[in-house]
Amino acid sequence: MARHKEGAWYSLVAIVLVAVVCGGITAGVNFAGHDAFAEADARLDESKGGAQRALLFPDATSFEQVSAPAIEGLNSVYQTNDGAWVFDCSATGYHGDVELMVGIGTDGTVAGIQIVAEDETDGIGTNALTEDYFGTFAELPATGTLTVEEAGSGETHVDGVSGATFTSNAVIGCLNIAFEAYAQLGGN
Repeated sequence: MARHKEGAWYSLVAIVLVAVVCGGITAGVNFAGHDAFAEADARLDESKGGAQRALLFPDATSFEQVSAPAIEGLNSVYQTNDGAWVFDCSATGYHGDVELMVGIGTDGTVAGIQIVAEDETDGIGTNALTEDYFGTFAELPATGTLTVEEAGSGETHVDGVSGATFTSNAVIGCLNIAFEAYAQLGGN
């Protein structure tokens, strides 16, 4: 009987020793790797929209938040290390706000659009939230006002998506907010 108890103690000590060694190795790897990835993690911090900004300007090494003009629907403004701009905007869609990031390049044209948040109807409203539709705005000068209506003075007519009028208007609304902020910050 003594042998059995002794074997149990040895097993317990061995398990505790293995757990301590494994815990130490895990802590050491975490400590060594933490600083190596801290900069990349900060750049791509999902909660701050870093991933969307990085998708708009993948060559940018930094995004500095700048003071945003007081424009309804403008959530935040970032400038890249090379002078491009990212505007986080919200406009009303069919099922609430559509939040987009609009990138304006150093040449003063739309560099891209990324979705931050939306709750539009799948297969209808989301048809205006596709890369194909966003692509129609690529390289569009970030000046004036966009409209799906007949264009007046200072306005540029753009096409909406059939069946997704509210969402199309939200996308165009976000672009107009970004264009206005860009102009107030000294662009074009």
